Amino acid sequence: MFLHEAGHALFNLSQGVPVYFLYVHPFSFSGYVRPMADYYQIWQHASGPVFELLVSVVIFALLWKHRSFYTLPFLMVFPWVALHEGIGCLFDILVHSGDEYNIILITGWSATGFYVISVILIMVGIFSFITLLPLMGLAPEDKKTLFVLPAGMLLYTAVGLPIAYLLIPGSPIDMRYHLAHEIIVSSYYRPLLMVSTGLLLAAIYVTLYHRVYQRIPPVLKTETLNLSWRDFWYPGLLFTISIVLGLIIII
Repeated sequence: MFLHEAGHALFNLSQGVPVYFLYVHPFSFSGYVRPMADYYQIWQHASGPVFELLVSVVIFALLWKHRSFYTLPFLMVFPWVALHEGIGCLFDILVHSGDEYNIILITGWSATGFYVISVILIMVGIFSFITLLPLMGLAPEDKKTLFVLPAGMLLYTAVGLPIAYLLIPGSPIDMRYHLAHEIIVSSYYRPLLMVSTGLLLAAIYVTLYHRVYQRIPPVLKTETLNLSWRDFWYPGLLFTISIVLGLIIII
């Protein structure tokens, strides 16, 4: 979200438009940049997806050879960006909203090209995501992945939903831009979407990926780590820092 909205913010600044809200957070509801520089400028909408994809793929490429439990949160950025943008583009076109639909509306371009790009991003996102799962201590033959991923996705959205409902109405971005309803609605569909995504990724991992795992070239294959409860201090610390910073931003 930070990279996506930062792309929009950089476009605003390049047009001489001040950015009053770079509204990014770790929760499962929408982020924003306000104000919008020029709705009818293509780069107003394309800057977010393009910037986040470019920056995340550079991070991924630089860290791939140094992949470990401690670089995993940063390596996961690109797979998640690719998957999120691919699914998000399809969803936006279908419901007639979002950056990609706005580009189609402004330019009159066919949606076919966006569908193709979306499918490619989804496939790249899925493969790059599941190749990193061994760093979570989940072997390709480990059936508990079918529980771990959906449960993790559900917990993520379970934190965001009450925060959106309780803290967004009357918050600064709501007072200035009246976005409370839009933000709360965006948090409602996330639990189902995220759990479904987790199940899909887990199913692909323990079936298709498991079958081809031994044939994958060593440079693309990640060995499974043997983690213990003591290793949870690291994700726990990142989680705590993210929640605190997120609450500061939205309140």
